[in-house]
Amino acid sequence: MADEIVEVIHDCTEWCGIYIRSIILEKAGDCESQHVHQFDHLTYCGSGSAQYWEDGRHVGAVKAGGAVRVRAGKEHSFTALEDNTRLACIHDAASAAEQRML
Repeated sequence: MADEIVEVIHDCTEWCGIYIRSIILEKAGDCESQHVHQFDHLTYCGSGSAQYWEDGRHVGAVKAGGAVRVRAGKEHSFTALEDNTRLACIHDAASAAEQRML
């Protein structure tokens, strides 16, 4: 696994009501660790592909241009299937305050 995940935050809540957390998993096999949110959100795959896990159960894969719904209260994680996989978690304004505290 890479030493550090490349992460970018786009806080657009004031003008369009969304908050985006974008990460790059640099190498195939790199993981975004399991975590839980209080609100549903969308994770968009901008490049590469990744396996998606929810509550320890494999849900499926997401490819570049695709997205998955991440349900509130569910522990979730992603594992890159390709080098330089970019994932962008898109949250609405209601969950933005929770995201700023992570």
